[in-house]
Amino acid sequence: MTKDEMIRTIRQLAHDSGTKTVPRPKFLKHARLSERQVARLFGSYNGLVVAAGLDPMTFPQADQPGYSDDELVREIVRVLRLPDSKMTRIFFEQNGSVSSSACERRFGGWINALRTALPFLDKERDKELVERLKEYTSPTISPISKGRFESEEKREAEHGDLSADHAGDEYVPPDSTNVYGDFINFRGLQHAPVNEQGVVFLFGMICRELDYVVESVRSSFPDCEAKRAIPGKPGKWQRVRIEFEYYSRSFRIHGHDPDQCDVIVCWEHNWPDCPIEVLELRSELARLSNPVQ
Repeated sequence: MTKDEMIRTIRQLAHDSGTKTVPRPKFLKHARLSERQVARLFGSYNGLVVAAGLDPMTFPQADQPGYSDDELVREIVRVLRLPDSKMTRIFFEQNGSVSSSACERRFGGWINALRTALPFLDKERDKELVERLKEYTSPTISPISKGRFESEEKREAEHGDLSADHAGDEYVPPDSTNVYGDFINFRGLQHAPVNEQGVVFLFGMICRELDYVVESVRSSFPDCEAKRAIPGKPGKWQRVRIEFEYYSRSFRIHGHDPDQCDVIVCWEHNWPDCPIEVLELRSELARLSNPVQ
């Protein structure tokens, strides 16, 4: 993609969103580019933003006051009102002008941030949105024992929550030691993961290329503590708590608390309204295997 093509793309995204600010993750995902490719032509992502005549994202400095509660709530409401909006943190991260982490720290988790924004919506203008938000923020997650997995999967499959192919967490045939994923021939890994352990292994292979460093891995929830490079702030890292799953939706089935986890790392993302960020390794693998020139 040329410089002019990048500029046209980011301007179109800004026009479609009705804003002068386009978050870095949203542009990179839409354009299927890496931050390095953008930096090679513009020096940095903000260099592209300025070249396109848009407003670069700014971050409060240590000697400056942060965002006020009203500013954060107004931004949450603005993003919720976008066409085809989702309640998830990743949607906000891709479309908001502030970090979802700032909202979580201020209001005590993403669900609480959404609940705080609820009274600021108009009961008539935002009637459908208010109903969706109430349903989304209602307490629905409770621990589910292994003995209940099958009935829970069957109930949700019957209600259309999953396609038939995804009705179970993982496919386990009678001889589960003799099952392999599709051929991917990625470096030292010949087959795609077929279970959570494969996801853990693959993430360990490519985590540095995804701007993560692993601090610890454990068997209890959440599975992993890591640090992630902060976009737009060279040399700065943030702590993230990671849960590994084969399907992202298994996070809910396993009864995990979304407020105790920052990122789900999975092979396949099949939970559209997931309340936390999801890193789908299948998509990242395709990007790493076929980098855009």
